[in-house]
Amino acid sequence: MQRTEPDALVVGFSLPAGCTRVAFLKDGPGAGTIRSRWQPLNGGIAGSDALTHTASTPVELRFRVPVTSDKVTGYPGSFPVGEAVYAHMSNYAVGAQCGPVRYRFASTGAVETARASFDRRAPTDDDAPALLFLKPRSAAQGLDYLDPALSPEAAAQIRRVADETAAFLHQRMPHAIFKRPIIAATLASEPGGPNIGGSAGEILLLSLFNWPAAPDPEVQRKMNKLVAHEMSHRFQMRDAVEGYRDARLIHEGGAEFLRWAVSLERGWLTPEQAGAELDDALATCMLATRERSWRAVPANEVAANWLEYSCGLPAYVYALAARQGEGSPFGRIDAFYNQLRAGAAPDFASAIECGDKPCQPRVLTSLLSGTAPMPDAWANILDSGRLAMRRPPTQAQIDAMMLQAITTLVKDDCNGDSSMTPTARNILIDGMKACKTTRVDIDVEQIEGKPVFGNGDALPAMVAACGVRKKVMLGLKGGGVLALPCSTPYRASTHFYAADMKKIIRKLLG
Repeated sequence: MQRTEPDALVVGFSLPAGCTRVAFLKDGPGAGTIRSRWQPLNGGIAGSDALTHTASTPVELRFRVPVTSDKVTGYPGSFPVGEAVYAHMSNYAVGAQCGPVRYRFASTGAVETARASFDRRAPTDDDAPALLFLKPRSAAQGLDYLDPALSPEAAAQIRRVADETAAFLHQRMPHAIFKRPIIAATLASEPGGPNIGGSAGEILLLSLFNWPAAPDPEVQRKMNKLVAHEMSHRFQMRDAVEGYRDARLIHEGGAEFLRWAVSLERGWLTPEQAGAELDDALATCMLATRERSWRAVPANEVAANWLEYSCGLPAYVYALAARQGEGSPFGRIDAFYNQLRAGAAPDFASAIECGDKPCQPRVLTSLLSGTAPMPDAWANILDSGRLAMRRPPTQAQIDAMMLQAITTLVKDDCNGDSSMTPTARNILIDGMKACKTTRVDIDVEQIEGKPVFGNGDALPAMVAACGVRKKVMLGLKGGGVLALPCSTPYRASTHFYAADMKKIIRKLLG
């Protein structure tokens, strides 16, 4: 893997005679998207699952890899970070079908990887990230690299939240083997408003999309959330839980809990803000699963809807708040990973809720292994306890239902597919050839003459129009109107849950 120009990398594969096909270690839609951008320089095909060519003699296949800030599932392949490019070797790694494989990063300047800086080239392995610079970097600059386009205030906030998160968790999870990563932060752009994206690992990649010059407090909280979440991953063991049925929820839900708890303790979230985040995550989990148990939701749907985050946060919070026996919530998580480190395979629900004494888990077993629909499972847990109470939907939850309702209509119109970007006031819907009505890009600002988000009237009006006319009128930016077919009225939830934050804080941080 080499960088010699600003906007692209070159990846080369030296293959022995007779090796005409070698499998990529990373496959799936995200990997396929990354490799679809590769440009062959001397033959060969980089498919979603394998590298192939037709020559029978030894050959070095080379591909130009454009730099892009497009989001993908998992680690990015060639992400711009100011003057550097972030690359993760897992997107290029191949199997040993043709013999042992060796890996190397190279550039015309510095190469930062494995928590160290190298001059022009660095040996590596199949699961390592790197920052590739065109120019050398001095030791005085340090290993962290924050895009010069970031404001001094943003850079200081990133460093402060990262260091305080690490210090807090290091004190409360003493068995964790923490090694501070290289922090790489950058500005990027994508459709929509301010947003965040990140990757944990030896390099903590922090991407701030569409970031305003003077972010308001809500946008600043997004940054805190990103930094604290990714740093929390450094206190987990991703590979050690891969064999668990709920590995993604254990890993991402756990990092969400840790950053949520750290943020609450450090004052980056007020109790009211933390409660709203918890309530909205639970509402999203209940809406997305609807009439299905957790086991009935396909893994690709969990990933596509980020349910390991939205279901994982309340699962951790309520399970740890209802834990039995002695010990802190952080100690329970620390002990779980410590058992994994020792070669054991502890039951996740028992480790979190029971600790080192036998007990019957009350929350996680019901949620993750039960047969009841998730909303019913949550109702059984919360209605019988005293940690949350029923309440009518908040505006944020009404907006979430509106987005879900519109998504359903678009999928019905587009043969089960959709591509949409919600903002604070509207929904950007990408036109697709498979669609009957939404064949071109549209910017939806109103539903049945009412603002799509931020009011309580649009969703009932949409449900009524669907029942009477079998069509919903979408008000478009610029004044146009589009009638979108609707076969079945959306069933809006009449209630969700509000956490009793005083009790939860006392249970978790008291």
